[in-house]
Amino acid sequence: MALGGRGFVSVGAVVACCALAAACTPEPASTGTPLPTPAATTPTESQIERQMRLDYEAAEQAYKAALGEQERQAGLGIARLTPALKASATGEYLDLVLKALRYARERHWRSSGSTRIFGVVPNGWQARAVRLTACEDSSGVQLINKAGTDVTRQKTRKYVQNLTVENVDGHWKVADISTTVVKSFEGQPCAA
Repeated sequence: MALGGRGFVSVGAVVACCALAAACTPEPASTGTPLPTPAATTPTESQIERQMRLDYEAAEQAYKAALGEQERQAGLGIARLTPALKASATGEYLDLVLKALRYARERHWRSSGSTRIFGVVPNGWQARAVRLTACEDSSGVQLINKAGTDVTRQKTRKYVQNLTVENVDGHWKVADISTTVVKSFEGQPCAA
């Protein structure tokens, strides 16, 4: 289930609100004694910016863990709801991963190689759910059948993944995904 745009706040909107709040705060009344001016001031992270950063980092770790477990199982030709998969995936995303793994297992396929992640960027935030956009290149992944023959249909596979990652009982888990096939990552927000 993809979460719509309602309720999600873009990173830019939060930063703009924080800047406006700081600009609208009146200066304290002068006490007559000038305060020492610091030699250099470094902008600090607000509480909400810190929370967003930590949530995005945890969501990205969950995404990479889920992808890693999926690739591990595909390499072994298995399809199991392992503790690693339970810890990093839920909902429709988990169902999709298990379906794909079962499809390959039923055909006695194993994968070789791994997906290369070119970049992951934040794409929306709520207190218990974030969205990420990731650029993935699976061109290095091959599907090998029981006879050892490469049965990979497409050799070039580049995807822009829009992921919803939810905080489930204090653990970030990938919950949903929408995929767009692209020829290049040029112009994509997740291209590093």
